[in-house]
Amino acid sequence: MKLWNSYGSEHSLNLVIIGSFKEEHEAEAFERLTEKVTRFLRDNREFDVEADRFDSKTLDFLSKENLFFLTPDQLGQMLYDAHLSRHDKDIRITSDDDVNAFITLLIHNGAKVKVFSAHDYPESQDD
Repeated sequence: MKLWNSYGSEHSLNLVIIGSFKEEHEAEAFERLTEKVTRFLRDNREFDVEADRFDSKTLDFLSKENLFFLTPDQLGQMLYDAHLSRHDKDIRITSDDDVNAFITLLIHNGAKVKVFSAHDYPESQDD
């Protein structure tokens, strides 16, 4: 007779990231940038999240967009299940995954960033 014991847990972050820009057009530009990056990654078959270096096609894209501060792992986070919405000067990103790439991208684009778990601060989701 064989016995099998297993342990599991569900650890969703229920992460909320709010980036506040000084001007509405900056938030709009950020929204367009994230859409452009995500579209590029979905279309680029050469991009490898596990790689320690970028392929030449990705390097060219990062150069054109001035995004050399992101690592391959962070860039891959742009493909995770995350919901981005914009309201006036604010960008709101929600995800159950660790998507620190968005925090880095927001800061490098001049946003003031607030990060919290909606598990602990559910009333703050509408801030």
